[in-house]
Amino acid sequence: MSGQTVSARCTDSRIVGRHCCGPDAFLLDVEVEQELPLLRPGVFAMLSPANGTGPELGRPFSLYDQHGGTLRFLIQVMGVGTQALDRLEIGELVTLTFPLGNGFIVADPNRPVVMVAGGVGSAPFLLYARHRMQMGCEQNTWVLFGARTADRLYDAEGLAAAGAPMLFATDDGSQGFHGNVIQMLDAELESGRLPRDARFCACGPEGLLHGFADYARKQGLDAELSLETYMGCGFGVCNACPVETEPDGPLGSWKWARTCEVGPVFALSSIRF
Repeated sequence: MSGQTVSARCTDSRIVGRHCCGPDAFLLDVEVEQELPLLRPGVFAMLSPANGTGPELGRPFSLYDQHGGTLRFLIQVMGVGTQALDRLEIGELVTLTFPLGNGFIVADPNRPVVMVAGGVGSAPFLLYARHRMQMGCEQNTWVLFGARTADRLYDAEGLAAAGAPMLFATDDGSQGFHGNVIQMLDAELESGRLPRDARFCACGPEGLLHGFADYARKQGLDAELSLETYMGCGFGVCNACPVETEPDGPLGSWKWARTCEVGPVFALSSIRF
């Protein structure tokens, strides 16, 4: 399944649920009126409080889960934008611009897929793993999930419920592999427990993505990244989120690509990152 393209809309949508999932993160459920098909993993929304208590610009969040007209977002409380969202209660409204961007193409069930997530970078992979399981890909799909500590493996049980085999890594060794998720990936590849001919997909903080990109290039892996670039508008007007392209890659006809419009998911071969 590759998901369908849907025109983005800006609406004020009601919060219908919120759930704590770590010391500094929560799941936010928002109800939308428009009928939506199943959307591609990796698409995102711009969110802000509709009551004007947050910054003027919304903040980007990957779609975490989708059930009919209820959308779920995984939010780590970090700055003034996410703090404003954290103060909202069930029944209040958020201004939602959605769906935005281009996500992962979930295709070819015979191709192994390895997802590499760090912290809230797990957000695109619940839907991705579920789509893969619906295609019968239990034997050739893996989710590698890393964090500093076990309590920052956000919604690990919910992610595991998608059914894909999961491996955990923590910097302090409190759960799973003792080390970061790139070190775990290297150990699994060296042991032969993961296939090198898989498609490798990564999302997480910028440091993790740079580490993954360097490792994937050295190892010759077929890789995709979902970038965590800061965005202003989310739909290509403000030019605040450029990423440099590879001159010889599929995007090389233009030196810069807008992360929000062309991405946030890019083939590693197409960008200089």
